[in-house]
Amino acid sequence: MKNMICLLTILSVLLLSSCTKVDEEDRKNVGTLTLPVAAFYFDGNEGPAPVTVNFHNSSEYSDQWEWKFHNGSTSSEFETTFTYHNDTGEDQTFLVILTAIDTYTGETNTRSQAVLVHPSNK
Repeated sequence: MKNMICLLTILSVLLLSSCTKVDEEDRKNVGTLTLPVAAFYFDGNEGPAPVTVNFHNSSEYSDQWEWKFHNGSTSSEFETTFTYHNDTGEDQTFLVILTAIDTYTGETNTRSQAVLVHPSNK
């Protein structure tokens, strides 16, 4: 019986000593991972078309971005610009979508906003 207790004690010590600092850090981080948050604002759409709108990225916890515009154009820049044309004679709104990506976890978050574009002065 004494030999069995001694053996279990040795095995316990070996098991506990095999844990590394990385394992301990990983255990601390479980449940505290932060998901990406997509966020942006824009300016430059005040005048008549054509207007070049500046998109300012204020996303958090992401390291890759994908902008999508109404005509199928895309950009993977952190911040980007897009030139809008409007020959309809009326105000038009165009949808812009930003996806923020955390490439380490594969998690994504998406936000969209409508950009108002005034008609050109023909």
